[in-house]
Amino acid sequence: MPTEREFKTDVAETFVLPDLDGVAGLRARDRGVRQLDAVYWDTDELRLMRSGFGLRYRTTDGGAVVWTLKGGTHREGDAVVREEIEVPGTRDTLPTELAARLAAVTPPEAVHPVAHLHTARHVVDLDDGERPWAEVADDSVTVLRGEQPVHTFREVEVELHEAAAGIEGGEDARAAQVLAVLRDAGAGPPSSSSKYVRALHALGFDVAGTSGE
Repeated sequence: MPTEREFKTDVAETFVLPDLDGVAGLRARDRGVRQLDAVYWDTDELRLMRSGFGLRYRTTDGGAVVWTLKGGTHREGDAVVREEIEVPGTRDTLPTELAARLAAVTPPEAVHPVAHLHTARHVVDLDDGERPWAEVADDSVTVLRGEQPVHTFREVEVELHEAAAGIEGGEDARAAQVLAVLRDAGAGPPSSSSKYVRALHALGFDVAGTSGE
């Protein structure tokens, strides 16, 4: 599966995303706010989460459904690194390709919707003048039970594009400069807790000792 490499930090509801243009020699382009609707699937026993997987489908601005399977999560310094695969599909049917990958963990028919999140995502693209470098996502997240909000939180992710993620050392140093500007603006220290695990906690599930999807 392709690899995702990101840096994540918690921020307060009052946080103001700073101007990142020129930081670490990067150019910033504000893409505005997108509306993301995500439903995470798991078993009654949360077998996927406890096995290190995250499974969801998501729409952006009410558009097409995209399923995502994440696994193999680990830390490399301040970065959260995980494998990720995306497959188009429909809301009610787990794509065959993903079902086959999950079969070693759980019978695919045992998974079902567990957590529903809505995210208002403010996106800023960073490039180095020659190639896209990273996407900065300022996420205001609402956890829902049915149609009722039960919890809100906010976080900022700096996700390196694949070309940058494959270059070790220098790109993490550049990311550290971006994170330093975010910290100066009031962001917290690097975090590894996933949205899914935070949602499960808010919904009353026992997720003690678990941080990532």
